[in-house]
Amino acid sequence: MLQNIGSMKCSRTLWVATLFMIAFPLVYPSFTAMLFQFGSKGVVSLGLSPFFYLTSALWVASGIGIQTLRHWSWYTFGVAEALTVYLNAWSLVANSESEYKVFAFGVILLVQYLAFKLVARELRVPYLFPRIKWWESGIAGMHHVQARILHPRGPEGVFEAQLLDVSPKGCFLKIPVDFGFGEAVRIRVAAYEQEIDLPGTIVWNAKSSVTHPKGIGVQFGVLERAQRRKLRQIAKQFNQEKALTRGLPVISS
Repeated sequence: MLQNIGSMKCSRTLWVATLFMIAFPLVYPSFTAMLFQFGSKGVVSLGLSPFFYLTSALWVASGIGIQTLRHWSWYTFGVAEALTVYLNAWSLVANSESEYKVFAFGVILLVQYLAFKLVARELRVPYLFPRIKWWESGIAGMHHVQARILHPRGPEGVFEAQLLDVSPKGCFLKIPVDFGFGEAVRIRVAAYEQEIDLPGTIVWNAKSSVTHPKGIGVQFGVLERAQRRKLRQIAKQFNQEKALTRGLPVISS
C-alpha cells in the first residue's frame, strides 16, 4: 500500500498541463474545429455526442486528480488519452471537411503523445511509478547507488539507504525504516564523481510487495543551479547503467 499523496502539490509544469485537461470541454472543440475544418453541422454534431461528454469528464477528473497527485488520476488520464484518439477518428470521418485528414490526425496524435510524455515524466518519480520492475523488488543485487538520509532519528543522525530510482524531481530509496508523511529529510549521494546534498520531503511510503521493495518516495525541494546540474548528471548516468544491466534501450529522465 502506498501512502496517500493527495495533500502534496504537483510541479508548476504539471499544474499548467492540468489546466488544459480541465478546460478540455472548451479547448477541444475549438482546436479540432480549426484543425479538422468543421462546418457548423460538425460543431453541432460534436456538441451533441455523448462520447464527447464522457471523454471530457475523464479529462476534467484527470486534471483535478493530478493537481492533487491522486494515484487513480494516472489511470483516468490513460483512458482519456485512448478515448480521445477514438473521438478524433470519429470526428474526422463524420464531421471533417478538410482535404488533409491524415495530416490533421497525425498532428493531433503528436500533441497527445507529447502530453502523455510530459505527464509521465513529471509523475514518475517520486509520486507514483518509480522504474522498479516487480521481479527486481526482492533482489539484493539490483542496480542501485548507496545514499545517506540525514535525519535526527538515525544512528548518529544518518540512515543508510539504496537509491533505486532518481529523476530531477525526486527519488525512490529502499530503506526498512518508516518515515512520517511530509517529513523533511536531506539526501546525500556520492556517485559518478559527484557529491550532492539534497533537501527533500517524504511524499509516500511503499510497503514491501511484489511491485515495490519497502522504501520511501522523496520530492526534492528548491535546488540551486549547481545542485540541479549535478543531479541531472547523476540521474543520467544512473539510468544509463540501469538500462544496460537490463539490456534495455536507454531512457533519459
